Amino acid sequence: MRGMRKDREVVESHGAGAGATALTDDVSIISSDMSIRGACSTRGHLRIEGRIAGDISARGVELAPSGEVDGDVVARDGGAHAKAFVISGSVSGAVRAGRVEVRRGGSVSGGVVADEAVIHGRVSGGVQARTRLALEESAEVEGDVLARRLALKEGGRVNGNIRMGEDIQIEGPEKVAEELQDSGTQSLAQAPVA
Repeated sequence: MRGMRKDREVVESHGAGAGATALTDDVSIISSDMSIRGACSTRGHLRIEGRIAGDISARGVELAPSGEVDGDVVARDGGAHAKAFVISGSVSGAVRAGRVEVRRGGSVSGGVVADEAVIHGRVSGGVQARTRLALEESAEVEGDVLARRLALKEGGRVNGNIRMGEDIQIEGPEKVAEELQDSGTQSLAQAPVA
């Protein structure tokens, strides 16, 4: 039996109930034929291939090119130790995490707030990076950019003001995650499926 594709470690069962495959990492998957309405929260990682209409709080997020989120995507517990949030699909709200990568073809409409961010795709609403921001040659940012350190490759575009330096003050994602949890965010198990 073959395990799941991706770069996650897979454990296969060969005893009673052989054929079962489990991820060793806590990963929830919203497949391309799923649609969820309501805020979602998970202590693990979330791969989104379908659509979620609501805010998301997770330890890590991978938004596939087919994935859509109509809400904010926030690192659970501040995301200090979380993997990078990788956005290849579209987010209509903001993305707030320790590390964020918006890949080519990916888009965020409500801005990005991170410790470190790498932008290949499109971001509206600006980008704030507490330590480092890299705007690649395909990056398009509509809004202000605040970063302690900034790398802008030729071809990358910013339509807004750029402020950089050690005096930049940016609110951490942990406060946003707390506010989201206090607002009554549902766990994935409680979210209604459409």
